[in-house]
Amino acid sequence: MNNLLKLKNLNKLINCSKSSLSPLLLLSNIKFNNFKNGMMQPTLNRFYSTNNINNNNNNNNNNNNNNNNNNNNNNNNNNNNNNNNNNNNNNNNNKLKKPLSIGQATHETHPYLLEKNEITKGIKMEEFKERREKLMKSFPIGGVVVLFTPPEPMMSYDIPWSFRQNTNFNYLTGFNEPEAVLVLVKTSELDHQSYLFVRERIAEKEKWDGPRCGGENVNKYFGIDFGYNLSNRDIPILGKLLQNTLEGKLFCNTAPWDQISKKLEPYLENIKLYTIESLLQQIRLVKSTNEINMMLKSGEIAGKSFSETMKYTGQKSESTSISTTTTPLNEYQVSAYFEWCIKDKGAQRMSYPPVVAGGDNGHTLHYIQNNQTLVDGDLLLMDAGCEYWGYTSDITRTFPINGKFTEPQRELYEAVLDVNKRCIELCKVGETINSIHLKSIDLIQGHLKRLGIINSGNPNDYRLYYPHSIGHYLGMDTHDTLDFDYGIALEPGMIITIEPGIYVSKYDTNVPEKYRGISIRVEDDVVIPNPNNSPLVLTHLAPKEISEIESIMSNK
Repeated sequence: MNNLLKLKNLNKLINCSKSSLSPLLLLSNIKFNNFKNGMMQPTLNRFYSTNNINNNNNNNNNNNNNNNNNNNNNNNNNNNNNNNNNNNNNNNNNKLKKPLSIGQATHETHPYLLEKNEITKGIKMEEFKERREKLMKSFPIGGVVVLFTPPEPMMSYDIPWSFRQNTNFNYLTGFNEPEAVLVLVKTSELDHQSYLFVRERIAEKEKWDGPRCGGENVNKYFGIDFGYNLSNRDIPILGKLLQNTLEGKLFCNTAPWDQISKKLEPYLENIKLYTIESLLQQIRLVKSTNEINMMLKSGEIAGKSFSETMKYTGQKSESTSISTTTTPLNEYQVSAYFEWCIKDKGAQRMSYPPVVAGGDNGHTLHYIQNNQTLVDGDLLLMDAGCEYWGYTSDITRTFPINGKFTEPQRELYEAVLDVNKRCIELCKVGETINSIHLKSIDLIQGHLKRLGIINSGNPNDYRLYYPHSIGHYLGMDTHDTLDFDYGIALEPGMIITIEPGIYVSKYDTNVPEKYRGISIRVEDDVVIPNPNNSPLVLTHLAPKEISEIESIMSNK
């Protein structure tokens, strides 16, 4: 076995077809069971009395009589024992077999969450294979791609943060454990082989931290051709796979992992590493039908939660105004309520630290302290979303804390909402985020001039009041595919945000006093449609019409 593990015949391993198992894999799966049916059983030593024959003969008659009685008793006892054994067997057969738990939900352990062949919610094993095939089309035969996902980050010395899988690793595998390595080897123009190295199943560790997949379960649950453990026994296999890349070029993601890097150093001395982050982002840029469905679900969960949070804020604000002993509502309470809402509907986490900004706090674009008391008469700018099985939503809504817009608030809100709606109409094939942004600037400037915010006595231009872009790409990450410029022509299946805003500081004496301290943003998530179709707004359940917001907050 040790010689085999040195992989002297690694080329045979790499070039074997998918339909045949690696000899190493076959050896690692052999279980040496005990022989049954009496074969190879040790013979028991039987010790007989060595008394003289005469004594034995004298006892024979007595023994025969006793034997007859004993035989009758034994028959009765045997019958009783057989009945008991049959009952025990029936009881054992009726016991449920515990499904194998691999560290994440599967159809066997969570049939109410996942359908058969779904690796993650909404995405089946075949789609993950198609994603890997799409990636490998960019490489020559013999090319090797490796992706790492490092250990979970620690919040303190021995307390981990809630684990979130590396986005690209998740996209290609659906595997949701830290400390894993994916290797893809291009074997022909149309084919490749996949290898996944994961943490070994160790009973003592699993008792504390929960179950692991283990290399032996990789093929069954993830459709990866070969599975191994990141053990001292299997690290040489990983090293040799990476070492045998074409022309000494190894293509990898950027996920620092010092421990595994040190172990692989001896195998990579003459290997040149090339990052493929941009390529990984490119294959994620256009979403599949299944991905769009997942993004829609994420948007709808967050949208419903916004509606419920508006109602909650209105109720709390009303109770505070009635009673002088009631503690005023705080930003962190609104944040906590929204998080409860999205998790109650099945989301795993927030998409990002939410912005819950009352009054002038909304003038800070990424305000996340969320610790100020909310003031009756102010607006609350809330930028929040959820992550649903790896797919994010990103919504901003602005609503009055007491449930009723003042006239100046209404004027600015209607201006921003107008820009939001008109820019959503521009989300179509051939446009770019940049081209939509330029249109939003024209619209914002028109409203700022009409309202007298930009005037002859104001030396500031629109950028003081609208300092950010109209939107960004959205997908498995909130700011998705960051390597791609906003000048790329939009294609069907791309998803972007549309988020115009106007932000007026309460200390800006260059604008009419009635608008000071008002900050408004309205943000939606939009799918670029096929030509001649209308854009799909994923966040349509988040209220944004003034009449709807006021109705919800007044509990009508």
